[in-house]
This record gives sequence, C-alpha cells and structure tokens, in this order.
Amino acid sequence: MNVERAIRQQALKAGRIVKAEAILVAIPFQSDAKPVWNFTGPPKNTFDTMLVRIETENGFVGWGEAFSRTEDIALKNLIENRIFPLIIGEDAAAISKIKFKLEFGLQNFGRVGPTMYAISAVDIALWDIAGKAAGLPLVDLLGGAFAQDVSVYASLLRYDNQEGVVSATRQAISLGYRHIKLHEVTYPEIAAACKAAEGQAAVMLDVNCPWSVAEALVMDARLGDLGLLWLEEPVWPPENYRGLARIRAEKRHRIAAGENAGSLHDFAAMIDAQAIDIAQPDVAKTGGISELLKISALCEASAVEFVPHCALFGPGMIATIHINAAQRKVPLLERLYCDFEAELYGGATVPKEGKLSIPQGPGLGIDPEPDVIKHYRIK
Repeated sequence: MNVERAIRQQALKAGRIVKAEAILVAIPFQSDAKPVWNFTGPPKNTFDTMLVRIETENGFVGWGEAFSRTEDIALKNLIENRIFPLIIGEDAAAISKIKFKLEFGLQNFGRVGPTMYAISAVDIALWDIAGKAAGLPLVDLLGGAFAQDVSVYASLLRYDNQEGVVSATRQAISLGYRHIKLHEVTYPEIAAACKAAEGQAAVMLDVNCPWSVAEALVMDARLGDLGLLWLEEPVWPPENYRGLARIRAEKRHRIAAGENAGSLHDFAAMIDAQAIDIAQPDVAKTGGISELLKISALCEASAVEFVPHCALFGPGMIATIHINAAQRKVPLLERLYCDFEAELYGGATVPKEGKLSIPQGPGLGIDPEPDVIKHYRIK
C-alpha cells in the first residue's frame, strides 16, 4: 500500500476530533549528576512528559507531546485554553489545515516557545491517528524504513566534576553506547570524558548556549585537540546565527544547533547564514512531524546533516524514532542518560547495546502505559 492510498484510507476512517486532553506526568529519575531542572524554581530530579491525547468520533486515539520541564502547569493551561478550542470538531485527517489554523491564529502568542510546543504536540497526535486509521506504522506513512532499528547516543547530564562525568562515560560505554554527548562547559571535565571514551566511543559536546562570540572563539580553540564529533550551541543567544557562523568559520568543529528553533524558516536562516553543519530540530518544539519533514528536505537540498534533537521520553521520542528511520542516512537518536523510577513505555524505549527498534504497530506503534500515567500524573 503506497503512502497516498494510506492517507486516503485514514481520511475516510479517522473522523472528526471530539475530545482532547492535556496530561502532565512527572517521573523521578536517578542520576549521579546534580539536579538540573531548575527553570522555574528549586531543581528537581523529575522529568516532565506533557502528553496530548486526541480522540475522534470513530474511536481513534492519538498521542502527542509538547516539550516541558519542571511540572509546567502553565503550559498545560495554555494547551487546554488556547489550543483545544480550535481543534474540536475538525477533521483529524486534515493535519496540514489544522496546523496552519493553529499557527496563523496564534501567531501573536509566539512562533517559538510554548505555543509552538503545544502545536507540535497536536501535530504528532494527528499523525498517530493517521497511522492507526490506515493500519500502518508512522514510518510507512513517511515513505518506509531504511532501518529496523536506530543507533542511540547517551546524552549525559551535567556533572560539573571530572569524577562524575568520567564515571558516567565509562558506564555508558559498558552498556553498549558508542556515541556519547557531554553537557559540561569547563575544559577539565570535557577533556577527562574524552580521554575516558578514547578508542571506544565518539564524543559530542552540547554546551547549551553559554558564551559570547568572543568567549566561544577561545573555547573553540582550546577544545580543538579533543576530536569532538560536533560542538553544539556554543553561542548566546541561540538565534545569533552570525555568531555561530563566526565559530564555524574557524573550521575546528562541525557546528550543531536548532533545538531552540520554531520552524522551517529558522533553519533556512541558519543555513543562509552558513551557521551550521548539523540541523537539530526537536519534534516537540519545532512544529511536530509535519515541520521536521520539511526541515529534513531542506537539509538534504542544502548539504546539511539532519540529526533531530530528542530530550524526550514520550510520544515525541517515538515520533523521532520513526522520523530517523525514514531517512536514507539514518540519524543518531538522542536519549538523556538517566534511570527512571518507571518507564512510560515499559522497556520498549530502553536502549539495548546502544540501539532501539522501530515500533511496528499502527501509528506511533505504541501507547503510553495507563498505570504509569495514573501513578505519576501531576494534573
């Protein structure tokens, strides 16, 4: 069955949206790193998953995810009060139409940030419904899989000490990871982790936009002998594409960025500025599956590597697995390196020897476990 026929089939079967629900889940995790989620208050060792559940008149249920941190009740309220009233009654098959309606109607509330996170969640859920109505996994709606599993990189938390980051690096390698991303911002910790991984795993560095251009140039030079696979977001603010281009022009590192972007047009601007080698859109931040498909095509046409960001553990993570598997050069999948008190999908999303399989069921192929939602639901 080809994609066009599948889409036609689901258009006939999905029906109109009759119910939408935002569900905030916060699951504790164990890590030797210091608590890191302190955006709106005291740091906590819990991780949010902001679920969006959409139901149609014909009984199809789709799950989406909006990027969230630190028990974000404000985001939940935004989704319920600004987003849901605009989608109830709409034909669930009209994914592009609904996405445009939300983006155009809510443009004054932000093209980057919580409003776009919410729109992303709706888009993911609608693609889940499309696959379920067609009886096909998402990857088949995207053109088919180039691989049956994806390689995962361990995205370490920030330790701020050599002992912690070296221990985590060695542990990740022992579990089968062959790519490791650091979030340290000081040279001794970065160098120590690179030495610990030498000959066993490639190392990337994400510093989360801490430096001015002048500071970034100094660190770029100092890091030059460590053999990093890429240097991610070295410049503040993240939309300083000229600054990123200045670092990239030194040719010491491949520059990666994009998790803070809101749409295809942000990536067009990055590429026009010659700011990046690697594009990192986040499916739960950057307009959902629909937008990432556009960004992927732009990257292919522009000779820029497409490696989606994925600091997610819900439907956004599952959607990213499908998106990655549908690429001819299958990108690495990011997974934050921490152990949860409970897994939203049981063991299905816990990497084995550094790999994850593509779910084979219709739509995203797997739904969150109701008992986990019930136990860890915030509101």
